[in-house]
Amino acid sequence: MRGVSTALAVPRTHELPRGNSKIAAGMLSTLMGMAVPVRRRTLGRLEHGDLVQVLAVAGKELGTPYGIWLGDPVGFTEQVLGEALWSKQRQILHGITTHKTVAVPAGFGLGKTHLSARAVAYWACVYPVGTALAITTATRMRQVHRQMWPHIRHAVAHGALPGSCDAVQWKIPDSKGVEVVVAYGFTAVEHDESGMQGIHENNLLLIVDEAGGIGPVIGRSTRNLMTGHNARLLAIGNPPTDQERSWFEQLCTDGHSDKYPETITIKLAATDSPAVTGEVTADKVCSCPGGDPGHLVSIHLVNQAWIDEAIRDHGEKAPYVIAKVHAEFPRGTKDQVIPSDWVDAAADQEEPEGEGWVRLDALGLDDEDGEWLVAPGPHTWVRLGVDVAAGGGDELVVARLVGDLATIEHTSSGAENGDGQAVVAKILTQIRRADRLRRRLGSRHKVRVKIDGIGVGWNVAHQLAQLGRDGVHQAEIVIVLVSENPEREADATTMRPRLKRDEMWLAGRSLIRPDSNGVSRLRLRVDKKTKAQLGAPRKKEDSGGYTVVESKESMKKRGIDSPDRAEALLLGAYEIGVKKPKKRGRLLSG
Repeated sequence: MRGVSTALAVPRTHELPRGNSKIAAGMLSTLMGMAVPVRRRTLGRLEHGDLVQVLAVAGKELGTPYGIWLGDPVGFTEQVLGEALWSKQRQILHGITTHKTVAVPAGFGLGKTHLSARAVAYWACVYPVGTALAITTATRMRQVHRQMWPHIRHAVAHGALPGSCDAVQWKIPDSKGVEVVVAYGFTAVEHDESGMQGIHENNLLLIVDEAGGIGPVIGRSTRNLMTGHNARLLAIGNPPTDQERSWFEQLCTDGHSDKYPETITIKLAATDSPAVTGEVTADKVCSCPGGDPGHLVSIHLVNQAWIDEAIRDHGEKAPYVIAKVHAEFPRGTKDQVIPSDWVDAAADQEEPEGEGWVRLDALGLDDEDGEWLVAPGPHTWVRLGVDVAAGGGDELVVARLVGDLATIEHTSSGAENGDGQAVVAKILTQIRRADRLRRRLGSRHKVRVKIDGIGVGWNVAHQLAQLGRDGVHQAEIVIVLVSENPEREADATTMRPRLKRDEMWLAGRSLIRPDSNGVSRLRLRVDKKTKAQLGAPRKKEDSGGYTVVESKESMKKRGIDSPDRAEALLLGAYEIGVKKPKKRGRLLSG
């Protein structure tokens, strides 16, 4: 026997002996009769030679050497994969052995997908090949392909688990050498209930990742799969900020009700993170590639500084904070002009594929170092949006749009914006940069610079327009008076805005809103402060039935900074009543 250890030196299955030891068979029988925690501790004290013999017998009698961890995903993760778990992770993994359905509303940065991948590894290994199946799904295939399955492949490689694991499928040879699929990933199209049919297995584990985005039809279909002898569902994700009473919310509600004893809800809030609570898991806890083998897993998890910043940027009662910090389901999400989930989707949007795109930093311009893709050509549209600082606490912001690529190119605040000529000079620098980019892209359209003309912006805009007439720059300066009435009749897209500012925000909402494939018409490559501001304002209808966006003054009363970065970006995209150049790729529309 040896001292207790988290990781065991588990040999590869083909390295095990034949498993004929009567002593080992007796030890296996004793171990399997123990309570799970006792079995785990006893395994941790076995000498390596004894462990090898017991595993060999388990392979013969249980159909897999990993069968000794049946009913113990915590032990499998710690002793086979060599990864220590913190308390909430242990609780979630244990939940799939005690309940048919485990619902986990989770905050930001807590390793949800990492943990789900460990559940898949456990399930695929502890049952004999061909008798169990683990399936992962999410709202988008790219989430399955690029988020969940890299974690599964890492677990298989790190734990030296049997079989071969590709992009979204894991196969293990059975006793006759025939490769059998033990786990795979897929996504079902919303409203297509048939996409979840035809899945049958006595020992079935279904992982629903990013569960907050699952629609009601597919959500109900997942429950239809839970009729097998040993079927389990783990639904995990952030509570949505763009809808109320979602399928996931109802599932989590069921987990708190005595009417659904087979369902349990385990909330995983940002405040539960070991980086916040100070919980220490073990000496060697992290198996990340290339990492220091002695570092704590908490360095990868959300910490108090992030929580404080999220509350400061969004406001303590904002849907984003309620969902991403407290792992609760926000109310009043319909009042958000641009839901935070839409902003995140636009920010996470992948770069375009195919010919006709080039990286900004490959254009040979010294002041362009972005790795993002743009589409060169005569129809490429380069636009700037400028929000001029109106007070000491506000920012001067210059946003830029190149086709569908939206970035923040300049921010400054405080005394440095007190000199009007200095402000003009800063904007002029960005105009010249944009014009160099326009020419390098081969665009025939002038750079359009839209400036909020309220207050000090009016004088700044006129100075820049005069500099254009004097030949200092080639851009077109457009003054936008956001306090004026809209220039066109309201439609379904703009939701009958009251003023131009309302129209600008609602038009931006239509650009950022993801389509049925999760794709937005804007690629947001912006900082988290800009993202927070885009999701901050509320909307309401006034007595005349017009849609009104919350004012900066009202937001400040709620403790939220003026959305200067967001409004500069939306100004850049705002083209209501302006003739647009022909489309190329994914250019914007008002």
